[in-house]
Amino acid sequence: MYDGSVTDEIAKALGAWPTGNLCNAHAGVRAMDASIKPLAAGMRLSGPARTAVTAPGQNAAIHRAAHAGRSGEILVVDGGGSRSWGPFGDILATCCRNQGIAGLVIDSTVRDAAELCEMEFPVFCLGTNPSATAKTEPGEIDVDIHCGQVPVSPGDFIVADDSGIVVIPKAIAAEVVGLVREVGEREDAIMKQLAEGKTTAEIFNLVPGS
Repeated sequence: MYDGSVTDEIAKALGAWPTGNLCNAHAGVRAMDASIKPLAAGMRLSGPARTAVTAPGQNAAIHRAAHAGRSGEILVVDGGGSRSWGPFGDILATCCRNQGIAGLVIDSTVRDAAELCEMEFPVFCLGTNPSATAKTEPGEIDVDIHCGQVPVSPGDFIVADDSGIVVIPKAIAAEVVGLVREVGEREDAIMKQLAEGKTTAEIFNLVPGS
């Protein structure tokens, strides 16, 4: 059963950390392919996934997922890796914002890039393409998908920043919250040693022989 308060708490805790720290925290944290990038530098996302699958040249499933979305969710769309269409733009972004949806991760291109950036609506995508799409195929929503070569299930946690996008399966999300704090503490200790003049080779016991 959906528990908004717990989900929001976990999303906030995960979103406080860089994606690199989250990857270091647990082997189950999976990074999407680097081809999916933020539409503009500085965009960040953290929240549970609302999933959709749409065929290249179609976008009905994205509209349906936006309609069904809960506040704080992130639309995660399997667009088949297509770079030939613009299935998401400022109209859909406005609808998402009205629904409280936090942002979009899509394995495809988008349109209306300037408007999306002006809206400050976070979008992570394969790039831009203004080509129009149809709504003649319903696609699927709220199903297991692949996005950026990584499996994503509805409710899995997404964290995205300038370094990339990570997927944290909901079954391990609470555990990752605790483990990533330990990662942060270890990194703080390393930075302290660097400030004292040690090298990374010394810190990690990698000093070569003479």
